[in-house]
Amino acid sequence: MFGKTLAEHMVITNPMTNMNNVIKRVTLVFTVGVAVASSILVTNATIVDLGERHLADALAGKQAAIDFIEADQSLGYSLTYLNAFDADDGDWDDAHGAVDSSHFGTTMIDGGVHANISWDLSTTGYQLSYVLLKDGKYGPGDFLYHLYGVTPDEVFNSKGDQFVTVDNRGVRLITYISFFGVPGNPVPEGGTTLIFLGAGLGAIGLIRKTLLTQPCVVLPPRQKSRRDFRQARV
Repeated sequence: MFGKTLAEHMVITNPMTNMNNVIKRVTLVFTVGVAVASSILVTNATIVDLGERHLADALAGKQAAIDFIEADQSLGYSLTYLNAFDADDGDWDDAHGAVDSSHFGTTMIDGGVHANISWDLSTTGYQLSYVLLKDGKYGPGDFLYHLYGVTPDEVFNSKGDQFVTVDNRGVRLITYISFFGVPGNPVPEGGTTLIFLGAGLGAIGLIRKTLLTQPCVVLPPRQKSRRDFRQARV
């Protein structure tokens, strides 16, 4: 009865089992977090409607359009004319634009009242800042323009089609879609994710080291009660 070995009274923790459970939980949380963050970045991409502008005179040329936007938005920097789409002719202004039309996409819808636009400037050395739509002269002294801005997450890539219109009433037709931006280059994609991944792996390594060095716990022999002795004598 008293000849039990010390090993029979030892409770040896299993560090590998504990470690695997912790790593599984940390990995699951980290993976879900990255997926949610990526989803948020994609779904938040949206062009910003800055409203219609009714002007008494047409903006004559790309420099006039640049001057108008810079004054309208109180910009402290200069814009660059990237390119423009002529909806009447279906042509792009590659001869004068800083960025080739292959980096843009336009699809006229609803008879030219609305359009879907897209862009990918990741390799051009420019980022998009504003999109200006023009209808032209509709009546005496009424030239309609519609200005759009771009959110920081889509200055290089529209992440799909973006809906635009020149006339919120859905009456007047789009004649020009012009793109303006500034010089810029994107940060290599995944840079932020790699940082978080490195931090996550470092945390997992620390947990692993802690669990592997966890000592076993030796418990003293359990004291026999009087009831145990009486049962043993019966």
